[in-house]
Amino acid sequence: MINYNQIYVAVRIKAFLNVQDINQSCISSFTDKSIVISKSDLYEQQYEFNQIFDTQCDQEQIYLCVLHPMVQEALKGISSNLIIYGSQGSGKTYSLFGTIGSFFTLKQGLISLESGIAIRMIHYLHQLKQLQELRIYIIDNELIINHLTTNSQSNWIELAKQLYEVIQNLNDSIVHVIIEIKTMLNSKIKIIQIGSISKGTSGQMVTHNKSIFTLHRCIQCILDQQKLKKIVQMQRIYIPFRESKLTNLLSNSFLGQAQLKIILCLAPTKIDDALGTLQFGQQFQQIKIIKEQQAQLSIQQQFQTQSQLQLNEFNSMTTQSQTQEMLPIHYHLQKIQELNDKYESIIHYLQQKIIKYKNK
Repeated sequence: MINYNQIYVAVRIKAFLNVQDINQSCISSFTDKSIVISKSDLYEQQYEFNQIFDTQCDQEQIYLCVLHPMVQEALKGISSNLIIYGSQGSGKTYSLFGTIGSFFTLKQGLISLESGIAIRMIHYLHQLKQLQELRIYIIDNELIINHLTTNSQSNWIELAKQLYEVIQNLNDSIVHVIIEIKTMLNSKIKIIQIGSISKGTSGQMVTHNKSIFTLHRCIQCILDQQKLKKIVQMQRIYIPFRESKLTNLLSNSFLGQAQLKIILCLAPTKIDDALGTLQFGQQFQQIKIIKEQQAQLSIQQQFQTQSQLQLNEFNSMTTQSQTQEMLPIHYHLQKIQELNDKYESIIHYLQQKIIKYKNK
């Protein structure tokens, strides 16, 4: 039986600021796993996810339900990624870092009710002395800009001050913010806050939007590949992970090498943004990711299939009309031999990786 890594998708509903927000809400009803979006009497759509966090859920609840299990897995050597997604003003930064006021208690070594889930994770690992390295950087216009790099030698007071300064300087509305943690076991947790889609004609906005659209393309390619595998075994489609820094960061999750969780931040007063956010999360729920060991073992079969495809292509060429432009037969034989040698070396490399993985 094939085992899959299930992508966990949760929704966090932003708290209402006033009575007017309640009256303008597009959420007609919700349970702990489903949410119904409606616009007057013209439109109503139900979405189902792993968890719905209502406006009463606090930071600690969300940390314990979503991020803390990832931290426990990291302490066993298993890497994971967390995506925070939502429109501008939906509460992404608050969920991640908390309020500025919460940093005053943080500097005293304490976690407040308003401390964000990323801050709770960093504090927990620092207390356990399992924090080997912490990086905070942004992806802006396809450039990686580092804001903070620290190691296990930093004391908590110093680290809290650095975090406070970094978060004050972040313009997270149109950039992607990444928090990357490496534990003492070399496992990694990456929290990726995806910037809001921008409307405009500037080069920066176009590039920023392109990275989000590339992510959508990758998701669609994976879904298309899943459909094709039901029809043609070992059929492969090119997935454009390397076309943006954002998708390259997430490629290890899509390849089964790291777990993936998503928190959708929902502003209930903006129906168009809410629908776009929920549809984004719904796409991820359709993806089936084969776990790492099985993915690696199946690579050998894929290479063998590709070799057979090359041989079939060669046979079809030799049966076609023999023209003077056609290359000599020994050329094709040489190419096939080169491909086989290449595949054998890659297979040997992957087998060594699997042995090391099992020894862990």
